[in-house]
Amino acid sequence: MDQAHASTPPGGTGPDIHFSLIEELLRHLEVCQEAYSLVQKENQCLKSDTPRDAYQNADSRHELFERISGVMVRISAHKSLWMRLSPVERSRNMRVTSLIKQNMDLIMKTVVLDRENEKLMLQHGMAPPDRLPSSRLNNPAAVGKLYQQNTAG
Repeated sequence: MDQAHASTPPGGTGPDIHFSLIEELLRHLEVCQEAYSLVQKENQCLKSDTPRDAYQNADSRHELFERISGVMVRISAHKSLWMRLSPVERSRNMRVTSLIKQNMDLIMKTVVLDRENEKLMLQHGMAPPDRLPSSRLNNPAAVGKLYQQNTAG
């Protein structure tokens, strides 16, 4: 975990937990904005005459994934403390609620656009073989046969 950005959630309640959680939610929102920007760039590449240029973002994607993972660990630590607060205490800080909503909205926008990018990659024949669905998964008879093989014994 990135210690420079880590904030330890306080053991207490009240303003400390609000401030600490707001800091982490703002960091998460920043990383989500970077992810959305990256997915937008990939989308533009995939719609251009040179769709394979979208692969240039692979390193950035990996680095962002690492950062998101770190922020998520810290938010999870804050969540348990946040949930221990009474509903009245939680409702006093609408900033947290607003940031959670902003994060969720941006995550959904990113996921939708990323799915579109995956479809474009399939259309261009750019999907890695390990990401393609198995034909057996789309064949009920094959699934049934696998089930029978694994239950026979």
